[in-house]
Amino acid sequence: MGHEINIDHILDLEKQIEEGAGDIIKLKRARNSLLNISTIVPPEILGSIFRWNVIPDGGLPPFDAYPEGTYNFLLVCHRWFEVASHTPELWGFWGNTLKKWSRWYKRSGTTPVDLVLGRRGDTRGSDISLDGPLRDALRERTACDAIRSLHLWSARSRVTSILSTLTPVDDEDVRCSSIESISLQYVNASRFFTRYRFPKLWYLDFSTGVKISSWEDFGLRTTALTTLSLVLNNASPVPTTPQLLSILTFNPRLQSLTLSGHMIPCDNGDGSTVPVPLRYLKNLTLSGDFHPLFRLLRRLDHPKTMDGIMLTMLHCTVEDILGTLGPYMQDYIQRDGRFRDELGIHHTSCFTSISTDVSIISSVTGPIQKVTFATFIAILQNELSPAAESKLCIDFVAHIPGEHVVYFCGGVRADAVGRIVAGMPKIRELHLTGALSVYGLLHPGLGGPLANNRLLPSLQRLRLENIMLNEDAWSPIIPYLAYQTSGGQRISLTISGRSQHICKGVLRKITDLVEELVLELTLDEDCPFTFGGCSASERKNDGGAIWR
Repeated sequence: MGHEINIDHILDLEKQIEEGAGDIIKLKRARNSLLNISTIVPPEILGSIFRWNVIPDGGLPPFDAYPEGTYNFLLVCHRWFEVASHTPELWGFWGNTLKKWSRWYKRSGTTPVDLVLGRRGDTRGSDISLDGPLRDALRERTACDAIRSLHLWSARSRVTSILSTLTPVDDEDVRCSSIESISLQYVNASRFFTRYRFPKLWYLDFSTGVKISSWEDFGLRTTALTTLSLVLNNASPVPTTPQLLSILTFNPRLQSLTLSGHMIPCDNGDGSTVPVPLRYLKNLTLSGDFHPLFRLLRRLDHPKTMDGIMLTMLHCTVEDILGTLGPYMQDYIQRDGRFRDELGIHHTSCFTSISTDVSIISSVTGPIQKVTFATFIAILQNELSPAAESKLCIDFVAHIPGEHVVYFCGGVRADAVGRIVAGMPKIRELHLTGALSVYGLLHPGLGGPLANNRLLPSLQRLRLENIMLNEDAWSPIIPYLAYQTSGGQRISLTISGRSQHICKGVLRKITDLVEELVLELTLDEDCPFTFGGCSASERKNDGGAIWR
């Protein structure tokens, strides 16, 4: 039999191993203490280097979480850990859960912190409760005004509890706060904003469900905003047009304004015609009821150049758009000299966008890409007939310097395309969707005022998508291409979407006329056309092919 196991001897050896491990750790610390970086670099400088690693651009940390591995320098050696632990600026962001808050808040000392809880759109509960020590830490932050950012996207009860903790309960005068950015959702923030002024607040984002009991003096409390986003609904009192104008008046340095207010009262304004100056505005996004929003829009004094305007209008007629928004759009475009450069237009399903400085890549070699420095986008969320949509597009185009348009994409009626492109001789790429007839769309010999015009002399790329054919089928495209290429220009043609079968005879003739031909079609099985007719086997082999 084997030897007996000596338990006492094994335990003695384990004790020696533990003592030896401790000695090794001491030796490593002694060695690290002799390294140049430990003896030459002062802790303050080393701590600053760590901070640059945490916040590489020198700005605020991300609103959701730090990148993976941000704090790996804590694992290098004991001294680095000690320096990091005693550098409060490293711990200005506690994480985005209460569990992380409870773990890290003691390290931040009195340095200004960014309080972030949850992620935007997330309404689930937190992983732990807001316990006594953490609540006391938040109150201490409030007392010493050491909160830099407040971005709370957690469950309503949790956010309400945090805001209550951060709100003064005494009877003193309204306090000033050093908070620089705030994002909230689904919470009643009335008392919080009543007890504070925010002279340093530059970023304010109210998502769905934020309640403010009174907007009367809201502008007085926020006078340094550069980014303002308000999503207003019937869950809370919403500001009237005069109150919104007051907020904008008290924040003249706004650079980005987003307002979604389907429930803004349709009042008569404040009776004033004095424009509200927003000299630094770059982006404007308005969404909601047409009449109150347009009343607000025409009171804003924009700078001469802006990065973009986006309007989404409800409860309005085509006449509202044509008679009211059209002239405004024309005035905006005339103010900004960049709209005298190359323009791109996208119009489909009550959506119109105008972009400047268009750089187009062929749809054959890759997706269309546009480099945009200024845009005007209008979306009409009403049901319109095809005729009304075409009329709307024509009227919009009438307010645009068509001689500068190099790209046009539109889902308009075929009989309207000729009138639209007649004033756009520089179009290089034409993308048409859902046109009802190839014949009426492309035939160059039709009578009327456009019969003798040479349309689209600069055309390089033509894309037809979801074209609906009449009895003349695809055959009119051949004389059109012959007409377009008679001056020696070469055209790339792409036909995509759902359509009827194209016979090989037609394809051969088209291929001879274009520089390249791409078919990206879901084809019908039947081939009712006799022009260049093909057999059943040919139809089967054609499906889904790409012809170049």
